[in-house]
Amino acid sequence: MVENQVIVSRTLPITVAITVMLYLGGAIFPIFGALIGMAAMAPGIYLRFQTNLRWPLVVMVAVVVGLLFLVFRTPSPVAVYFFEFGLSSLILDDLLRRRRFGVETLFMAAAVTTFTIILVMVWISSGQGINPVILTERFLRVNIDAVYALYQNAGVSADQLAVLRQAAEEVAVWAGSFFPTLLFVAFFSLQAFGFGVARVFYGKRYSAPPEILKGAAPFSRLQLYPQMVWLLILSLAAIMFFPLSGLLRIVVLNCAGILLFVYLVQGFSILQFAFESFAVGRLPRFFLFFIFLAFQFLFIFLILFGVFDIWVDFRTRITRRQQRLKE
Repeated sequence: MVENQVIVSRTLPITVAITVMLYLGGAIFPIFGALIGMAAMAPGIYLRFQTNLRWPLVVMVAVVVGLLFLVFRTPSPVAVYFFEFGLSSLILDDLLRRRRFGVETLFMAAAVTTFTIILVMVWISSGQGINPVILTERFLRVNIDAVYALYQNAGVSADQLAVLRQAAEEVAVWAGSFFPTLLFVAFFSLQAFGFGVARVFYGKRYSAPPEILKGAAPFSRLQLYPQMVWLLILSLAAIMFFPLSGLLRIVVLNCAGILLFVYLVQGFSILQFAFESFAVGRLPRFFLFFIFLAFQFLFIFLILFGVFDIWVDFRTRITRRQQRLKE
């Protein structure tokens, strides 16, 4: 206990300071600053690696919220920090106390955070007497205006700003229906990125993985529950063959969207398993991932790998192929 207290007394002020700097960098500086700001969750996760106590992370989030309010003097950017990074850190910490870490934990944390945000938005929209989708579109437009102002102050040309404004308006209307899916993808990506950054820094300092990650299943072994594929099939069938409308259509669309993303991640895990089995070097891996990012329609194949893995079992086939090559 004494050792925990000493570690916290040293680490807590540092994590608070770094979190504030990362978030301010993402809020003030466009493009590159935003990329740096994505790591604003990493200090909190690093603090979780240092101690198994619950209160240090709660104190860190509360202090960061207070400091950001002193800087901005308005609740909006502070609320963005709390709901994007602070709340995610607290939920992820609670889940880590209940089970060992794995990609499934990130899925669950993203789902809980998304559900919490949606409940808050439904509560706000009901108080204003408007549809939650309309509130979402307004929320996205406010964020678009903030980004527009940042780019304008950064000296972006008027023509580029006009193109940005037109594209962003169209995206806002489209995103109103897919907001839960976009939230889930965003939270999963932020949490995975923050976890990865914290793990790298911890490994460089201590030359060993955090205690909480010992025995964790590697990403290449990700295996989703078999029953999930039937929920995906039913959702896609309902979209294609039934005239859905209103809230039911939004629920089914987002159910399918979230599951497609989950199976995309499983497709990447199968690809990672193949890389490890055949000892593929870093350069070929980077090149192949670049191809997927450049030609995003190729993600369809990874989704199909993830979906059909329940029947085909690609990892077993890859292992057999590797053994035949060795013979």
